Amino acid sequence: MICENVLEATGNTPLIRLNHMTGPEDAQILVKFEAMNAGGSIKTRTALNMIEAAEKKGMIRPGKTTIVEPTSGNQGIGLALIGAVKGYRTVIIMPDSVSEERRKLVRHYGAEVKLIHDAGNIGKCIDECLETAMRMAAEDPDVYVPQQFENEANSQAQKEKTGREILEQADVPIDGFCSGIGTGGTITGVGEALKEANPDVEIWAAEPEHAAILSGKEVGTHIQMGIGGGVIPAILNQEIYSHIEIVTDEEALETARELASKEGLMCGISSGTNVAVAKRMARKLGKGKTVVTILADTAERYFSTPLFEGQ
Repeated sequence: MICENVLEATGNTPLIRLNHMTGPEDAQILVKFEAMNAGGSIKTRTALNMIEAAEKKGMIRPGKTTIVEPTSGNQGIGLALIGAVKGYRTVIIMPDSVSEERRKLVRHYGAEVKLIHDAGNIGKCIDECLETAMRMAAEDPDVYVPQQFENEANSQAQKEKTGREILEQADVPIDGFCSGIGTGGTITGVGEALKEANPDVEIWAAEPEHAAILSGKEVGTHIQMGIGGGVIPAILNQEIYSHIEIVTDEEALETARELASKEGLMCGISSGTNVAVAKRMARKLGKGKTVVTILADTAERYFSTPLFEGQ
């Protein structure tokens, strides 16, 4: 099959069993490997759905509209990719604490990057990124801000595409699902799809130790980029998960490294977060059960981070 453009290659990523990171009495863990998605992350799915939903409503059009979005990285990369293919000028507003690779990838797709200083509170920094985007929209009627934290096309993409794919690929009952929370789109959309198929599925949320806002903790800065933004997203279905697990930066890093060295899966730090929690869930549910989680992106955008220190 020939794709008309790279956007047609979005989705249908593999679901892979972990063979060397669970014990003999644990549930099996299946991971959705989004590094193989167009654009290298799960966020291409949501970025594409948000832009196409706006196009269908007549809100935007190539050559006239400028897409502006505050993001910690992967959503911005996805939007920059889509802007390149569809012909939109794209401006991405990012905390300066995100990896250098993220900034370079956005620019490489031809988009503009605006950096906002992270002074030690990622939530406040994300708020300032959003304020900057909305100010640009107020000043220019041709600026469109998708607002990933409240855009239902975000979670819709995860429910109708990612969730459906997981159910079809697994072809067994799914007993547990866990995910970190960035925009809330993944855990909401995938969680709702899995709940419809099996109302008894157990769903856990994962939070970074230094941005565990759902757990009532103070918000600081951490390196689990893409999750733990220090805000409670409007699209997050807080009824979908029954339990919250907190993960340290050190455990996220160690697990992400193990995914590469033991399973051959090159993925980012938040993927380590997800699998760290999936391992806890696998121990709880036990042998004969199935746990699913997401490997949200590729390790290649983390060379400048502690993930590759000493290597």
